[in-house]
Amino acid sequence: MEQLLPILIQEYNVLKQYAKELYKQTSMHEYTKSFDIFDTAILVSIISVLGLWALRNLRFPNKDYNQSYFEYFKAQIFIFLVNYCPGVNSYIEQQKAIALQSFSSSMEKMTSKKTLKIPENGIDSDTMMDKMNEWIERDSKHNGSGKVSGSLYVMPDKQFIKNAQDFCKHFIYSNPMHADLWPATRQMEAEVIRMTGDLFGQEKEGIGIVTTGGTESIILAMLAYRNWGESQKGINKPNIVIPETAHSAFYRAGEYFKIQVRVAKIDQSSFQVDINDLRAKIDSNTVCIVGSFPNFGYGTSDPIEQLASIAKKKKIGLHVDACLGGFTAVFAKDHGVDLGKFDFTLDGVTSISCDQHKHGLAPKGVSTVLFKTKQLREHAFFSLATWSGGAYAVPSMQGSKCGANVAGAWFTLQSIGKKKYIDYSKKIMDATQSLVKSLSEIPEIKVFGNPQINCVAFMSKETWLNVYAIHEILTHQGWTISSVQKPAGVHISLTLQNIGNLKQYVHDIKAAIEKIKANPKEYKKGGEMGTVYGTTQRIPDSKLANQAIKVYLDSLLKI
Repeated sequence: MEQLLPILIQEYNVLKQYAKELYKQTSMHEYTKSFDIFDTAILVSIISVLGLWALRNLRFPNKDYNQSYFEYFKAQIFIFLVNYCPGVNSYIEQQKAIALQSFSSSMEKMTSKKTLKIPENGIDSDTMMDKMNEWIERDSKHNGSGKVSGSLYVMPDKQFIKNAQDFCKHFIYSNPMHADLWPATRQMEAEVIRMTGDLFGQEKEGIGIVTTGGTESIILAMLAYRNWGESQKGINKPNIVIPETAHSAFYRAGEYFKIQVRVAKIDQSSFQVDINDLRAKIDSNTVCIVGSFPNFGYGTSDPIEQLASIAKKKKIGLHVDACLGGFTAVFAKDHGVDLGKFDFTLDGVTSISCDQHKHGLAPKGVSTVLFKTKQLREHAFFSLATWSGGAYAVPSMQGSKCGANVAGAWFTLQSIGKKKYIDYSKKIMDATQSLVKSLSEIPEIKVFGNPQINCVAFMSKETWLNVYAIHEILTHQGWTISSVQKPAGVHISLTLQNIGNLKQYVHDIKAAIEKIKANPKEYKKGGEMGTVYGTTQRIPDSKLANQAIKVYLDSLLKI
């Protein structure tokens, strides 16, 4: 990626310089010198009016989500250069091949004893167990390190993990799709919905769908709103309005289901959605708006009560994405923290997504999407009564699915119980506030907004301090943390595994800053993250940048 993207930028800069030279050789005076000043004014006015009409009324199918028209036209020129400048496209393909080889080599270092064909006679169990033990030993090196952001949500309790594994293994061949054959799996799925719905204010009945993760939960919610909009309002060109900080799954839903995604700006002081900008983007084709509780990047929560009021007034849906923070936030009131209303007790909230496999502490991957009404949930279902194979109906994106996932969620909710969840919520939220305070005392950096639930991010306040350089240094010290962009920042999701190591985290950040301060030129570019993010943001066409990034996915699926 680092080899490919600068080539694109170089070609773009060549084009820009050519345009400047062309402009110097051309003047509006050459076209208007035969007119008097009045004629010239009329001509300019007509062109301006037509231009404004075109911008307001013409649809640009390739225009990016929150791209300005100027950025759009700039991107189109850039794409023209890439596609038609002799040799450029073939050169880019060569560089992509080189990048793929580089990524694949990196993957190769973590690959051992490859299997390329099905063994002729099968492999004996002892050999298989040896390979499994080798993999587990290698892949478990981060367990208990206290240096991993998110990912390792499970309790650092080996006995609990073993008990969960022992319980789940009995359901690896069960399939909730066939409730007559595996009624226990069906019951666990319904009970997980009911228990989770109860936490979010569904007092009388659990109305939801169990999914494989937050992405599927969000996608199903958006599918429901699209179908609801068409069925109830006759909307055939639906749009959703989301904060700039909303999860990428909303964009996936837009791409999959042909829903226009309108992106509302973020207030640069609170890092919550700009309510006025969000309101301005709603029109007669809007089927729902979105709020995060909290968002992944900054850990800040959108003002759900205000969003609910807007949704109710506009008679549209409001989806609350609580995938990351749900199982922390729902217990906040039980240990004395008032986060305001964000669940179904708030009139205007019509759906909520929440992951059991994050702070619900269940095995991967299980999540739940909850709905205000059965009618709305029904719009996410799929059914086909006329299929030759018989009547067919499924509640989620999957057809057949393994019962072990929902069994893991059911076992975890039952085993931990409400009192322990309240205790875990308090520990994580207290640690969040403590981390915010500690980071706020470092003069060179600034925390994004006011995170309260379970993740914190910070940015640089100094021109000489590239925040990605801090990420680079901490990575070399064993930390597995995340980078965010627009603006650049470093993020950590707090878990039961890492909250005991946050003093070390703050200490290492301070030490990294001192190291950079001593030699700012060495760390000016911010290391690998600085190169990647800095380069992608300079490419005018985001779709071309996305294609370059997809080279990495190729390497993951190559053996």
